[in-house]
Amino acid sequence: MIAVPRIPEVRDGQILSTNLVNHIIRRTEYAAGLLAEYKMIAGDSISLEQQFDGTRVNAELVEVAKFNIVGYATVSGVVRGFLYDGSTFTDIIYPGGSLTRARGISGSNIVGIALAAGGERGFLYNGSTFTNIFYPGATSGTKVWGIDGLNIVGTAEFGATNKGFLYNGSTFTDIIYPGAFSTNAFGIDGLNIVGIATVGSVGKSFLYNGSTFTDIIYPGSTSTSPFGIDGSNIVGIATVGGVQKAFLYNGSTFTDIIYPSSNSIVAYGIKGSYIVGNVVAGGVSKGFLYNGSTFTDIIYPGATSTEAYGID
Repeated sequence: MIAVPRIPEVRDGQILSTNLVNHIIRRTEYAAGLLAEYKMIAGDSISLEQQFDGTRVNAELVEVAKFNIVGYATVSGVVRGFLYDGSTFTDIIYPGGSLTRARGISGSNIVGIALAAGGERGFLYNGSTFTNIFYPGATSGTKVWGIDGLNIVGTAEFGATNKGFLYNGSTFTDIIYPGAFSTNAFGIDGLNIVGIATVGSVGKSFLYNGSTFTDIIYPGSTSTSPFGIDGSNIVGIATVGGVQKAFLYNGSTFTDIIYPSSNSIVAYGIKGSYIVGNVVAGGVSKGFLYNGSTFTDIIYPGATSTEAYGID
């Protein structure tokens, strides 16, 4: 464990030494504990303000530093899930499974999809134990896509027909777009769920608040697929003129997410101002973290493909 300068108490607005702040920045896993120890309360945002010979801290620094990203990578032909904290990859491998995809994260809980004896199943992983998630009677498998707190969303498959679901750890609640023979629930935040449905031969992208479905349509697109949601912000992909576009949607305006020198990009997850996904650029399939202005590549060591799917 790192050595941290000890001070008896930090009052609101008091100046912290640059050395102490650097410790917090470098060792993000201790940031929340350090702030609690020093009796500081993180607000909605954190910034650094230069103040004489020290640095005044007020909440955004740690929020940026402590993100966790989940996804999956293909290494030597085998798909494995991972948890990435900005510097270290930790494998998530379903016991006895031939494939593990980590899709969503909330706190210490991770959800995803595994292929093992008996077929495809969803799982909840708490860092030590895998718990299977099977929708009762699903003949073709259960896919789990997103999690927020105790609530999990996914897809139950019945041959050519799918139904979306919300699962609270004990009860499955169906999510079925009106008139659809197939509904998939991909992302959840609070009471709001995003996904796609098929009505006849038409694909419908939706936001569902527990009672009402609202269509999400990227202007001029032939298809729109929302995957992640955080507050009023939604991320996903749309196809316009045969070109795939990643987007951020705030409920009224679509903003394109454009990775330099690539026209193959998918935005899967969002947390605050951070977006994760997958991009193919220069012949390399890699994950990315995007803060609204800068892309940071996420590449699992030795992988031929990396997908960053969820962030918390």
